[in-house]
Amino acid sequence: MTIEDSSGDSTPVIAADDPINSVPASIDRGIRIRRLRLLGVTKPYEVDFRDEVKVAHRGLSIIAGRTNTGKTSVFRFIEYALGGSSFPNHSEVQRQVRSVAVELQTPDGIFTLERALGAKNAILFPSPMDSIDSLTSTTLVVEPINDPQSVSQWLLTTVGLQDVKLKEAPSKDVSGTDTLGFRDLMWLCLYYNERVGSQQLLHVGHTMKEIKFRQVVDAVFGVHDNDQAELARRVKEAQTALDYQRRSVESLQEFVAQQQPKSLDALQIEADDLDKELSKVNDDLRALTKRESAASDFAAALRQRHSDLAGNASETYALVRDRASLVDRFASLRAQYADDVRKLSLLAEAESVFDQLSVTTCPVCFNPLPTAPTEDDGICSLCHQLVHASHGENEPRTARVDDAELARQELRAAKRRYKELDEYWQRLNAGLPSLQERAAAASAAEAVAGRELDDATRTAVSPFLGERDELQRRRQATLVLRSDVTNGIKLRTGLDARMAAFDRARRNLDSLRKEQRDTKVRPDRGAVLQTLSSKYSKILHEIEYPKVDEQGAIPPFLDDKLVPHVRSQHFKEASSGGQVLVSLAWMLAVFETAYETYEAHPGFLMIDTPQKNLGGLADDAEFADIHLVERVYAHIGAWLSEGGLGAQVLIVDNTPPQIADPNVVVRYTRDPHLPPFGLIDNEIGAANQSSAGEGQAG
Repeated sequence: MTIEDSSGDSTPVIAADDPINSVPASIDRGIRIRRLRLLGVTKPYEVDFRDEVKVAHRGLSIIAGRTNTGKTSVFRFIEYALGGSSFPNHSEVQRQVRSVAVELQTPDGIFTLERALGAKNAILFPSPMDSIDSLTSTTLVVEPINDPQSVSQWLLTTVGLQDVKLKEAPSKDVSGTDTLGFRDLMWLCLYYNERVGSQQLLHVGHTMKEIKFRQVVDAVFGVHDNDQAELARRVKEAQTALDYQRRSVESLQEFVAQQQPKSLDALQIEADDLDKELSKVNDDLRALTKRESAASDFAAALRQRHSDLAGNASETYALVRDRASLVDRFASLRAQYADDVRKLSLLAEAESVFDQLSVTTCPVCFNPLPTAPTEDDGICSLCHQLVHASHGENEPRTARVDDAELARQELRAAKRRYKELDEYWQRLNAGLPSLQERAAAASAAEAVAGRELDDATRTAVSPFLGERDELQRRRQATLVLRSDVTNGIKLRTGLDARMAAFDRARRNLDSLRKEQRDTKVRPDRGAVLQTLSSKYSKILHEIEYPKVDEQGAIPPFLDDKLVPHVRSQHFKEASSGGQVLVSLAWMLAVFETAYETYEAHPGFLMIDTPQKNLGGLADDAEFADIHLVERVYAHIGAWLSEGGLGAQVLIVDNTPPQIADPNVVVRYTRDPHLPPFGLIDNEIGAANQSSAGEGQAG
């Protein structure tokens, strides 16, 4: 289907009913973006990339609209949900958005991946976002990317690139490795404005990033040797282990040389000699004991008598010790009972000493009374009143009588207990001197028996004492030498074990290096580059890149570093408009080739601002032709309808050409009277109409 412009040129049209939007409802590799939904405080904000019947994704989806309405933020939120490290952090996002959800088509069905803003993990639901159930959800971590339960590894399984290792220094046999992450793969899926028409397309200027980018392309096309990377990692680890073993051996060798200069064989011979010497000394000691015992057999009765007396002395000493302890304990208890008797005696005497009626002086005139007051028939002789009238019926006097009687009873009981305790203590204390005399006598008898035994055996045992001392000295010296030799053997044995470990580490490293040399055969990367170059050249011809076939120029190609060349020049030499077209051709060539050859590309492509420096914005008249942009869109549409059927392309474009209108899924107006205003479509207040666009970005 075509339209005709005023000059008569015919340009393909991408119509809504073209096969571009009739894609399969299921896929066999990669992922497709079906919907993006921002879960907000007041409402959700959604961008739908599905077809008209909401069954499958669109082949081409365009997000159009004025600048600063949030178009690029759509891509950034998708990237964040797929494990990216950042998200649009504009003021209206902070006010309105709490989490991001993307609905994905995968080989295993439709899934929803939700991630809160700033969260370190995401929640995976095995269903479309309109029917999610928390009971079936799975939590995936964002970091580390090599975690089997990470977002990255889950996404990489859809293309078979999980657990792929990338060498940090590809040109070296010994190199560390990094795990391939889905963020790395996004370099071939998402091209922001700053990479379009720029050397940032290949991350030129960032050496490590540039090297890794080429490795990612190799991994996608199956020419990255993961076994070589794994082998390189093992070689590096083996080299590290060997270096550690070498340092350990050198340190231990120096220590052993200082502590034990003798060899292991010499130490072993010395140990055998010392063992023989120790065995001989022990035999001599046993023989000496037998001879000593034989020479002193006549004193057996004396030894037995001394032993018996020593036992008796020990027993009598124990009796004295126990009796003295018992006397001391009961003496303390006896003193306590004596104190109780004294206190109770004072209490009983107080009842008679302080009689309330014993008054000798008149309380009025203070003259001595001729006779002491008495109580006659309940009448006080001093005041002539009833005694019970002031004290109550019998209560005070009865209580006083009871207290006095109780005190006397307690006193009698205390005196009885004290008497019994005192008599027992007196008996114990009286028996203590006799026990002490028995103990002294027993000790003296034991001492006499000991002297008699010594006198009887002195002449028989004395010859053996010097010999025993000499044997004990030899035995102790031999034990000390044997201990030193044993420590030396341990040092030498430990050194030999460490050297054996060093030798094993060296042989392991040699084996790995030999394996690395024997298997160092790269897949045919040149053939892949040739295919990519052909696709790249074909696209440039289809979009009619100006003077692409000028006389004497080499056809467009990619060099071994994937750098695109056109008109026999590095693409950086082209004008700004030319660099944009070359960038578009390069990213489409990689995407289309990978998809057509069933390689490990996720199957979706997102391009931000493909019209940059083209058409009316071009600084070169050659690239000011609006038909260049139309032909780019026409090429994408044609490919998605044929070799790219089932793939997905998402484009952010301020003003896409008319031929692409049927594929615009949303057009932001930045006009509060013509919705949608922007991605955050309720941020249209008067206070922020002038700044909402700045915050929404893109």
